Amino acid sequence: MSVKHMAQNDVRPAGAWHARFSAAAVLLGIGWLAAWFYGLAGRALAEPDEGRYAEVAHEMFTSGDWITPRLDGFNFFDKPPLHYWASATAYALFGAHPWSARLWCALTGLLAIVAIGWAGARLFGREAGGYAAVILGSSLLFVFAAHINTLDIGVAAFLAVGMACFLVAQFDPTARHLRTRLNLLMWAALALAVLSKGLIGVVLPGMILGIFMLWQRDWGVLRRVSLVPGVLVLLVLCAPWFILICRLHPDFFDYFFIREHFTRFLTSADGRSKVFGFFLPVVLLGLFPWTLLLPWSKTSWRAIGAGGPAQRFLLVWVGVVFVFFSFSHSQLPFYILPVFPALALLLGRAATVLSLQALVRRFWWVATLTTLGAATATAIALAARTAIPKAVLQDVLSGLSLALVLMALAAMVGTWALHRGRRRTAIHGLALATLIAWQLTLVSSQPLNDMRSADPVARLIQPELGPHTEVFTVHAYLRALPFYLGRPVTVVDQDSDDLTPGLASRPDGYIADLATFEQRWRASHDAIALVADDLVGQLRSEGLPFRELGREATGVIITRHETAPPLRSTP
Repeated sequence: MSVKHMAQNDVRPAGAWHARFSAAAVLLGIGWLAAWFYGLAGRALAEPDEGRYAEVAHEMFTSGDWITPRLDGFNFFDKPPLHYWASATAYALFGAHPWSARLWCALTGLLAIVAIGWAGARLFGREAGGYAAVILGSSLLFVFAAHINTLDIGVAAFLAVGMACFLVAQFDPTARHLRTRLNLLMWAALALAVLSKGLIGVVLPGMILGIFMLWQRDWGVLRRVSLVPGVLVLLVLCAPWFILICRLHPDFFDYFFIREHFTRFLTSADGRSKVFGFFLPVVLLGLFPWTLLLPWSKTSWRAIGAGGPAQRFLLVWVGVVFVFFSFSHSQLPFYILPVFPALALLLGRAATVLSLQALVRRFWWVATLTTLGAATATAIALAARTAIPKAVLQDVLSGLSLALVLMALAAMVGTWALHRGRRRTAIHGLALATLIAWQLTLVSSQPLNDMRSADPVARLIQPELGPHTEVFTVHAYLRALPFYLGRPVTVVDQDSDDLTPGLASRPDGYIADLATFEQRWRASHDAIALVADDLVGQLRSEGLPFRELGREATGVIITRHETAPPLRSTP
C-alpha cells in the first residue's frame, strides 16, 4: 500500500497523520539506539581479541605514549593505532571498563548504518534507504562484530562511509554540486580505514574501482573522484604516524607491511587458512534473517546488474571483497564484514520492489527457520553431553532459544502486517526484534565467555595483590589479565604468537622455560601465578612451594608469600 493510499484512507487531517508518523519514527529511533547499545556492559572481555585490544589501548592511556602500541608492556605492531586511540579516549572520558573498550566498535557500526541509510535514500529513495540501514544493523555477523572488541568493524565501517560518499557523488544527479566535498570525505574515510587495519583500506577500494571501470568502460571516473587532492588528504591523515613509528622502531616496517600483509595473505604462516568457499556460509548465516531477501534465480541477479551503474558498482564490491578474502590464506569470519554494507544496500532496494506476496513467503520462511532453530537449541540444552558444563550450556542455549522465538514472533506479526499492505511496519519491526534477539544472544553467552575470560581469574587474584606482587601466567596467558589487574604480567613458556615482535622490548617479561620460572618463583618473596591445570601436578611433584587460591576453567591460581609459610595445595 502506498503512502498516498494510506493518507486517502485516513480520516485525520494530513498534519495529524504527519505528526503521528514523526512520533512513530522518533520512538523507533530511540528503541533502536537503546537496543544497539544494550549489553555493552553486561559481558566480561573475551579471549583473545577483546582482551588484547582493550589492554593495548589501556597501556596507551596509562603510559601517555600514543605512538607505540604495547600489549602487556611488549611492543605490539600487528595493527595501526586508530582503534587504540579511540578506546584510550573512551577510557579517559568514562574509565577503563569492558563496555568502554567496546564503545568504539558500537559507534563505528552505528556510523556505517547511518552512512548506508543516507546513501540508499539518495540513490533509491527514502524507503529503500531506511530498509538498507536496518538490514545492515540487524544482520547477525554485523551486530556481533559491532559489539565485540575487534578491529574488523572499524575498517568495515570506514569503507562503508567511503563507498556511500562515492555512490552519492557519482550517481546522484542532485549531489553534483557537492561532488568535491563528498570525494574528499571519501578519501578521509579511506584514510581512517587504513589507520584502522592497514593497507586493505585502499587496496580493496582500488581493486573495486578498477574492475567497475572495466565493466562500465568508463575511465572518466578517475577524473571525477578528485584523485590528486584526495591522495593528499589520505597521506596527510595516514603518513605521519607510519613515518614516526618507523623512525622510532625500524623493525616495524618489515613486520607490519611485509609479514602482516603479504606473508599472511600469501601463506598459512598463522594457521588461519580455510577451504575455498569458507566465506559463503559465513555470509549466508551472517546476513540472517535477511538472507532470504537475496535473489533466488540467475535472472534476478542479472536484473540487479542491469538496474543501473550504482547497483553494478555494489555487485562489483560484493564480488571483489568475497573473492579477495576467499583467496587469502588468512581467514576469520569477521574479515568478510566489508561485504555487508553493499549487500544491505542491494537488499534495501530489493525490499521496496519485491511484491507483498513474495515478502510474505520470505517472512514465513524466517518464522519457520527460527522456530526450528529454537526447538533444536532447546533439545540440545536438555539432552546434549559435551565438555561444556551442562548448566553453562543450558544458559547459553536458553538465551539463544528465547532470541529465536522473539524473531519468529516478529516474522509472524510481519506477515500479518504485509497482508494489510504495511511493508514498512513488517520490515522495521522484524529488524528491531532481530537486533534485540542478537543482543540477548550475546548477553546470554556470558557463562560460556567466563570459561575463557580473565575476569574471574582477576577477581581471585586481586585480594592477594600487594604493591610488589609479581604475577605470572604459565601456559595460560590471558590477554585481558593485565587490563583487569592494572599491572603487567610475566608470561612463562607460552607460544609467543602476537608477542613475538616485542619480546626484546620487555626482556624480563617473558620466561622461555619452566626451569627458569621455578628458579624465579623460589627466589620470589611475593608472587602469584595462573598455571595450566595439567602442569600443577608436575610443579607439585618437583617440590615447588605454593598455596592454591582457586581454580577456573583457564587454569589454577597459586600464590607464594614470604610472610605466610606456603602450603602445598591438596589434590
